[in-house]
Amino acid sequence: WLPFSEITNTMNTYKQSLKELAVVKTQISKAVATAQSLQIKTKEELEGATLVLSKIKAVGRLIQEKKESITKPLNEALKNARDLFRPLEIQWSDAETIVKQKMVAFQISEEVRVEKKEEKIAEKVDEGKMSFEQAATKMEKIERPENQVGATTFKTIRKVIIKDATKLPREYLIPDEVKIRRDALAGIEIAGVEVIEEKIVASK
Repeated sequence: WLPFSEITNTMNTYKQSLKELAVVKTQISKAVATAQSLQIKTKEELEGATLVLSKIKAVGRLIQEKKESITKPLNEALKNARDLFRPLEIQWSDAETIVKQKMVAFQISEEVRVEKKEEKIAEKVDEGKMSFEQAATKMEKIERPENQVGATTFKTIRKVIIKDATKLPREYLIPDEVKIRRDALAGIEIAGVEVIEEKIVASK
């Protein structure tokens, strides 16, 4: 867990970086202007372009360095804070889940109780032992579970469960691009996939 002094130091580093970024912004503006005006029509101009690219890459490394001088301590503090509270959050979540499960279980048992009483009344009507009017009166007198209890509301939601992924239509399948790329580059032929070559610039 990072003490307050270290967080303060991080903020001071952030303020210092803002001042240093002013210089970096100037360098970036010059790099962008140079890149936009650059023309490559000869081998000599191509060699010159490699120098321009090297300078641009150097500015990029400087940007990354300044950014990480701020983000790394903050990310570490965030990680430590999450680690500190994670056990508490898990216990809290478990307690909430237990209570909700018991409440739902009771509510379902009450609904089953009501259904059984209604079935018994319906059976008596079918057997001619009770009139429809008497049945309706008894139905109204059945104590039914409340959907609103204090600040808690019971509601029925719809959930979708994939029972057999192999039976899903094509439009619901998402290609695993990472696996496709790995296998295709390894020489495995995959229907509908093509490996192409593209020229790019690789510089240090």
